[in-house]
Amino acid sequence: MSGANRTAIAVAGAAGAALALAGAARARQPEERPEAPGTFTQIGRESIHHMSSTAGSGPTVVFESALSCPCTEWAWILRSLDGRVPYLAYDRPGNGWSSQHKPAVTSADLNLLTKRLLHELGLSGPYLLVGHSVGGLLARTFARNHAADLAGIVLVDSSHPDQLRRSTLQREGMPLVKQGISRMHLRSRYRLLPEANPDDFGAIADLPADLVEPSGRIMRRPEPWAAARREFALWNTEWAPQAASTLLPEALPIGVVTAGQQASMDLAHGRMQAELAELSTVSMHKVVPNAEHDGLVMNEDQARNVTSVIEWALERHANRVPTGP
Repeated sequence: MSGANRTAIAVAGAAGAALALAGAARARQPEERPEAPGTFTQIGRESIHHMSSTAGSGPTVVFESALSCPCTEWAWILRSLDGRVPYLAYDRPGNGWSSQHKPAVTSADLNLLTKRLLHELGLSGPYLLVGHSVGGLLARTFARNHAADLAGIVLVDSSHPDQLRRSTLQREGMPLVKQGISRMHLRSRYRLLPEANPDDFGAIADLPADLVEPSGRIMRRPEPWAAARREFALWNTEWAPQAASTLLPEALPIGVVTAGQQASMDLAHGRMQAELAELSTVSMHKVVPNAEHDGLVMNEDQARNVTSVIEWALERHANRVPTGP
């Protein structure tokens, strides 16, 4: 047999094996959807999953999650606030357990959906917006679209509108983040992920014990990663410019909580976090030593720092609102 023929046979065999593997992958179904820990409310075409409470008094605390994270990321903070103030943590369309039939294009679309959900649940304003990572941009644009309803903002290791321009570390890391999201979408779609492990998704393993398993399983579904791909494309082109151009009300309480590890690894990130606290004359900036970006919310001990800054913002709002004669 000639060398050319042997090569042709080898190539054909490899191609056949690749096709067989692709076929086997297509035949695999994604991970089963775990039971949702919260409840669902229909907003237009979307079934929105949320964890919420109308108990307590004062402004309603509204949580905007990080890229691809389910609303269970806020569990420790929700439990510390439960019964004291009304609150809402929800999964944006496509994230967590929420449906996504028509992708939102602008931050205004998402802010309007949030407002409609609050209205449907009977959660009245004013609202204290708490945003983690890219959720911080949406918290700021809420002020642009619903300024009259705003009690304050807490930014938890929030994205900064200029971070890709000013942080070399983050700018150079963006292709790897994009590649990782696409890889997770593909692997979860064809169930090519290894057997479930609580540590597969980092700080999710630090959530309350009853939420670790469902939160990890929902992250093994393709929908959150498809949503992350869409949001990744929007956050720097649409959400960030809208946040940057939003003028916040004078003396609006603004709390900033920064992950110490992120700030020490990326000095530009630390400087931009300090700038976020300068958006208002009434502000507080808390740097949590040794905290990582996700652990700042999902680790019980570190999350106490976020709760304390939320309490600070609620107190400052109460002090600036006239109580009458």
